[in-house]
Amino acid sequence: MSQLKIVLIDVAWGDSIFLESIDANGDEHYALIDSNDTTNYKASLIFLKKYFQRKFNTASVVKPLFEWVMLSHAHLDHGEGLKEIMRFFGTEIFYYPKSVTNSSLAHLQNYANRVGINHQALDNNRIFPDFGDVSVQILWPNEDEISDNENDNSIVLALTLHNQTCLLTGDAEEPVWEVIHNQIPANTVFFKIPHHGSRNGSLRVQDQSGAWTGQVGNQVFLAMSTHNRPYNHPHQEVLDLLNAGGYTYSRTDDNYHIEVIVDQNGITSKYAQ
Repeated sequence: MSQLKIVLIDVAWGDSIFLESIDANGDEHYALIDSNDTTNYKASLIFLKKYFQRKFNTASVVKPLFEWVMLSHAHLDHGEGLKEIMRFFGTEIFYYPKSVTNSSLAHLQNYANRVGINHQALDNNRIFPDFGDVSVQILWPNEDEISDNENDNSIVLALTLHNQTCLLTGDAEEPVWEVIHNQIPANTVFFKIPHHGSRNGSLRVQDQSGAWTGQVGNQVFLAMSTHNRPYNHPHQEVLDLLNAGGYTYSRTDDNYHIEVIVDQNGITSKYAQ
């Protein structure tokens, strides 16, 4: 039975999202979006080592383990740990968005070149390969459009299995949602709240109404990778909006690692309140 597992790893600051797809033949496929690991704090690397050690009953890794590794956008709290992830586990390809400053991207591109990992910049003109039985669509960024705000270069992915779609949103802010909110699929069952629950990821500037909630009903399961310091994300105004709308959501600071599973029976979650 085909299945998609999404894990928002509790990294305390930034993002790291692990993906596992099991296809109809029982073959397993793995991917990772972002890692904020530093020299002294390796939350995503530790999680992945433990996960695969339990799964394979060995600490050794046959590389490349990941079909792809992705940097959602060029900020350190999303990409600082990806070099070590790729070094330890290996990946067939490294994806990233186009970037103006290239601040957190150049060293990853250089590493990929040095060790022979294929790498590619993405926009919504690219055809993304299936992830097992999961179809993947790039909703953002637009072709030939690069923002001075790296958050607004975030890759927004729609992953669909059994006619159920999960949206992974990076740190895309309100200007992105103004463009693509009507592209949010009607069959969305899971939506990652963008930019750690910040105002600029979920609220319209002009009236502080929801930037994406009009297309994401309160039957959809929501989750956020919280970012308490130094920016105090999530913002209370966003929580007030979600609570007033009757949304069900989880947050990594309250629920630890958040695991979502989509299969032919629907969507289930762990660590969700």
